[in-house]
Amino acid sequence: MSKNLGEIINNIMKENATKQVMIITDNMYIIGTVHDYHDDCKNCHDCLIALKNVKISKIEDLGHCKFNECECNFEAFLEYKWFNVSTNAIVGFSILG
Repeated sequence: MSKNLGEIINNIMKENATKQVMIITDNMYIIGTVHDYHDDCKNCHDCLIALKNVKISKIEDLGHCKFNECECNFEAFLEYKWFNVSTNAIVGFSILG
């Protein structure tokens, strides 16, 4: 049996006492704070993770590499107050803290 990815992320966040998360999809890099809605929402979808204070960038826009030198393009990030991510789209994630 597999657990819902949102539950797995929540469990790891509780163990590390943080709600900051970095999520990677096929083409997006997302950093935000997971909104704890489980007590407030009886009909929320298990396939969505609600984030607040979010920064999003296309992965291809983040880095510029020339020969052996690479630099990050932090201006590529867009900021949103709220953003929902489908758990089906997540390729990888990390808890920040």
